[in-house]
Amino acid sequence: MAAFGTNAMLLAQFPTPTIREQLQLCIATKALADIGDPKTAVLVVRDDGRGNDVVSFAKWSRPVWEGEVYVEPAWSWPEGTDLEVLDRWTGVVEGAKERVVGEGPCYRLTYIGTDPLHERRGAASLSLQWGIQHCIHDNIPAYLESTVDAGPLYERHGFAAAEKISMVLKGTENESVNYEEVCFVFRPSIGSSTART
Repeated sequence: MAAFGTNAMLLAQFPTPTIREQLQLCIATKALADIGDPKTAVLVVRDDGRGNDVVSFAKWSRPVWEGEVYVEPAWSWPEGTDLEVLDRWTGVVEGAKERVVGEGPCYRLTYIGTDPLHERRGAASLSLQWGIQHCIHDNIPAYLESTVDAGPLYERHGFAAAEKISMVLKGTENESVNYEEVCFVFRPSIGSSTART
């Protein structure tokens, strides 16, 4: 949670410290379910020099190929979650994904986070490279939404900004705050791809 502690969308969806504490348990439960899901890759980066602590994690949704039927296991949200904000943002995000990559198969980075004490040491890059290599192998795109501040990381790895998305949120003083993210896409070059087997 340290990686997302000041994110305005997270604070709007999970508005109290108690709800955010409960969210940590929900995330752990979902991560365990995702580990057993063949359409999900949960990656962790550990610091061997610090007792093997997890310093970064990522969740990649694998492509759903034509003819496959797949429904991701549902989240269980903590009591007190602002479901109206959560559902509206989900609609914004899913609409953007469809506009950017369409309905065809793609890899999708749904979560990535690095402990702020370990930022800028390459941990997130390792998780991004996993997805990029799979995209190149399968010759399909990767898609993600990012905070504006994290955008340069994705651009350094060959992702291109495709669309900005936003939603007005209620701030901590009940003022209106425009929350904004950027949708990025990675498209493997034809010369670097290999056929899917």
